[in-house]
Amino acid sequence: MKTLLERYCKLHQQGFVPIFVSDNFDAVQLTEACVAAGASAIEITCRRKNVTDEIRRIRKAFPEMIIMVGSIVDDGPMLNFLKSRRPDMPSIDELAQLDVDGFVSMMPLSAKTIKKFSSSHIIVPGVETFADAVGVVEAGAHFAKFFNASNQGGPKRISLASCAAMHALVPIFVTGGVTLDKIDPYVSSGAVLLGSGWDVLLGDKYKAIQQNPDTKVLTEALKPFLTEMANSKEKYYSLARDLKPAKYIETINHYHPFGDSY
Repeated sequence: MKTLLERYCKLHQQGFVPIFVSDNFDAVQLTEACVAAGASAIEITCRRKNVTDEIRRIRKAFPEMIIMVGSIVDDGPMLNFLKSRRPDMPSIDELAQLDVDGFVSMMPLSAKTIKKFSSSHIIVPGVETFADAVGVVEAGAHFAKFFNASNQGGPKRISLASCAAMHALVPIFVTGGVTLDKIDPYVSSGAVLLGSGWDVLLGDKYKAIQQNPDTKVLTEALKPFLTEMANSKEKYYSLARDLKPAKYIETINHYHPFGDSY
């Protein structure tokens, strides 16, 4: 199994993350399309039915794939309530047993949960403000997820994180309405990771193709997003091309929790 640093760098370098939302696509076929498009990291959400079975199937078919699990809910009364309505909803502890690589949430994660998993998994809690973002990153999270950026100014909102007063320290992951034309503006504004569901990747084809999924069509839908992300990162950041983590991590200017441990 790759080290946490290796997985972090792989995800960071890819930059754009395809998100498996709730739909009728087969998760293994989606992953096959992602691999064919050149992706080494995905996010599969707990909005999907039988998500734990899908994770097992993906891991078996693609053992090297970095699997982030999204739409997680932290331990507590709300998760217990959700489980009473949706028995298939996994806890973070249950997901950790499935050999996944990280957790992404629209909802907040407690400092206790971040501390528990941040030494073994990539942690991405949901935030609404820059104060929230600083708080979760200082608690040990690897990225802060702004899920509402499109409703609060889009790239202009994110650009505040890279202003002189913020020193561009906060590693930001943006999801929600990230269409192809928004990748460059978001990256130029300081976003480190971007992600979109297949509804965005496929656009008008999304509903129809679920009736007869074509791996090639899925692959070709994702490719431009990965290419645009790579081009935008090359334009705005001086990131090492060497895939060795020790080389790559040295070129990252925002905060990361690895210190000199690499």
